[in-house]
Amino acid sequence: MQEKISIKDNIIKYDRSTLDKDIEEVINARFENWEFQIESDIDDLHDPYLLTDMDKAVKRIKKAKENDERVFIFWDYDVDWVTSTSILVHFFKKIWLEISYRLPHRVKDWYWLKKYFVDEAKELWVSLIITVDCGTRDVDVIKYWKELWVDIIVTDHHAVPDENVWDYAVAMINPKRPDCEYIYKNLAWAWVAFKLMQALAYEYFSPEEARKYIIESIDIAAIWTVADCMRLTWENRIIVQEWLKQIKKSRSNWIRKLIEDKMHEDLDADLFGFTIWPRLNAAGRMDSPYKAVNLILNNWETLNKTIAEIEQLNEQRKFLTKEFVNDAMNKIDRNANLIFYVSPAIEHGIIWIVAWRITEQLYRPCICMKDEWDKLVASCRSPDFFSMIDLLDKFKEYFIGYGWHKQAAWFSISKEKFPEFRSKITTEINKQNFSHHKKEVLVDKVIKLEELWFNFLNKVNKYKPFWIGNTKPVFMVENLDYEKMEFLWKWRDHLRFTTKHWFKIFAFYMWDFYEKLKIWQRQWKKIDLIFDVSEDSWMGKKNLMLKVVDVILN
Repeated sequence: MQEKISIKDNIIKYDRSTLDKDIEEVINARFENWEFQIESDIDDLHDPYLLTDMDKAVKRIKKAKENDERVFIFWDYDVDWVTSTSILVHFFKKIWLEISYRLPHRVKDWYWLKKYFVDEAKELWVSLIITVDCGTRDVDVIKYWKELWVDIIVTDHHAVPDENVWDYAVAMINPKRPDCEYIYKNLAWAWVAFKLMQALAYEYFSPEEARKYIIESIDIAAIWTVADCMRLTWENRIIVQEWLKQIKKSRSNWIRKLIEDKMHEDLDADLFGFTIWPRLNAAGRMDSPYKAVNLILNNWETLNKTIAEIEQLNEQRKFLTKEFVNDAMNKIDRNANLIFYVSPAIEHGIIWIVAWRITEQLYRPCICMKDEWDKLVASCRSPDFFSMIDLLDKFKEYFIGYGWHKQAAWFSISKEKFPEFRSKITTEINKQNFSHHKKEVLVDKVIKLEELWFNFLNKVNKYKPFWIGNTKPVFMVENLDYEKMEFLWKWRDHLRFTTKHWFKIFAFYMWDFYEKLKIWQRQWKKIDLIFDVSEDSWMGKKNLMLKVVDVILN
């Protein structure tokens, strides 16, 4: 295995002997792992009752239906809550269960449960609350709700704290419970909602009707499985693979409308990650999540208007993200082990995107913060070699609140405590040496450009869907002599390379390497190009598109 350092300061690992191997031989090696099945079926899904407390949750929901109780779903404004709750809302309406839901305000309520939410529910004569992607860490609130004689079903997938919420809830469905025997722990929250719906479907429908409904309902779970960056192994792979088979005949008008210009393309999981999810997310982050809810649950008459509003919000999100990323990159210490960026002007809805972009570019943990008078609200991201939530756990006494995952976390802190916190957390993280940590890019196959035809792509596509856990195969062409490089489109975020070959070569979000590549081209011209390959269709004409992953300057 050979190594080179790329223009992005990544370590590129490659084996030149793959020149002589067929692409199928190279990719097949991935599927020797037990987590993968190249072909799968919806019937390969595990029994939902393997999730601890699933029987209790089903029994309590059936009781609510029999007694005409009003059920209240608490969820949040991010797209995972929006999409996941839609699975349950759609099902509960189908079985005529009286259902209400509560959307907190991004600024006033922030994340997680609050005691005053149950007061609102009591005014509506609610006797059962189902939490969505939250509740595991909200022990005090759950206790309070129980004291008011409101039953709680917690559905979540976050890490479980020492004190057990299930001591106070009717049921707590969470694959990360230490006493949960469900074999696949890496479930997105939408999957937890899907599993609850799956169990209930077989209670209310015949086996044939239940199976049909489950297949028709996988679109939302599939979208969030991808958007939540879950590994496409085992059940995650099954559900995304199943939906890609039926996406072009989806029952969801809003999905067909969003992808109508892609109906003639050979679709993959990145359709969720780069087309559908950003638009759903933009609604809650730039305005109101109710727009995303309306999109998912609406009728055909209002669809065009809702999509137009969401498209406008998505364009606004992209513009502001670029503005604040540029501002951050000009102000931060790029060599720090832990990067801090604080702004009073940054929108709540894009804090995490800015933190993620900084982490992606610099391969360092980042804390991006909004200054809110007496407190700071932070979104944190970290590379795969470091756990942000483990770091925050060491300083939890400083926070008003905090939570989330290994690579993605949040907290809020008073301004008064922040200087001491920053000093101590910086001291803690500086005990480690991050200088040797570089992102590694493993090249699946070194090829010659002459190999790149549609029969090559067809062999690659047999192994879709590609996403985290089964990423697109990465290829390298050595000593590429390109004729021209230019900016692509109005935002000037992306680059386009022109060669004597017929396919398109795009380098997305590599605008900041433009000058360096221009200088290199004038002096030496040749580069090693690292890329993945897909199909591009424009005006009815199909081409191969090479998406640049990285560049080595020879």
